Amino acid sequence: MNRRGQGLVEFALAFPLLVFLVMAIADFGRILLIYAELAGGVREALRYAMVNAPTGAMKQDQWNAFCYGAMLNRTKETLVLSPKNALIPQQTYFVYFEPFRYDTNQFDPPVLCPPTGKNFVLKREDRVVVEVRVRTTPVTPLIQALLPEVQIRYRAGRTLFPPDGVYFGPSQMPGP
Repeated sequence: MNRRGQGLVEFALAFPLLVFLVMAIADFGRILLIYAELAGGVREALRYAMVNAPTGAMKQDQWNAFCYGAMLNRTKETLVLSPKNALIPQQTYFVYFEPFRYDTNQFDPPVLCPPTGKNFVLKREDRVVVEVRVRTTPVTPLIQALLPEVQIRYRAGRTLFPPDGVYFGPSQMPGP
């Protein structure tokens, strides 16, 4: 039995699988990096909202400038692989407010920004929620055939600080 070309044949059979595996890992890493970018961008927008949130009554164009101007720009500043034009206000980029109720100690249902109520005022105990949805496609054609599109959705929220800060008083734990 002649084995002169056996190594070459085995390499020819294994090489495409190895290349496919490497490209699948690269595509997975790219999608994971896009997710991490969106997460960082949303958190940056929430940090901006925590510090610069308006606490008085505002007009609808002022709410739009805050939610879909300044906060959206903070999100876009962190993006590298994600297309910046993919974040479209109220289609793929949403800002919600969840007002806090002291009588029930719970949040009311979310209000989409800009609030339509004329007397809506954002209080310092309310929560700001940002949701981003982005669709991306794998780079490798064979993986595109298996998974033509990946939708990445990230939602995060932060509670606005009270104006007098957070109280860290004595512990309620009983002594020994």
